[in-house]
Amino acid sequence: MITVDSNYRQILLEALEDLMYKISLQLNEMKGGPLTGERKKLTKKQKQLEELQHLITQAQ
Repeated sequence: MITVDSNYRQILLEALEDLMYKISLQLNEMKGGPLTGERKKLTKKQKQLEELQHLITQAQ
């Protein structure tokens, strides 16, 4: 398990939220289209970021 100094948690969470938003916009553009490799990759990355966000918020 990675430990993050409390001084950096908030900025790390903010960066994660920004990246999650960016990925969400990209996935939204693909909505209704075929399930391409790029779409699968973005969906997987989105899930990993959500898990990471959960881990960071639980560590507070």
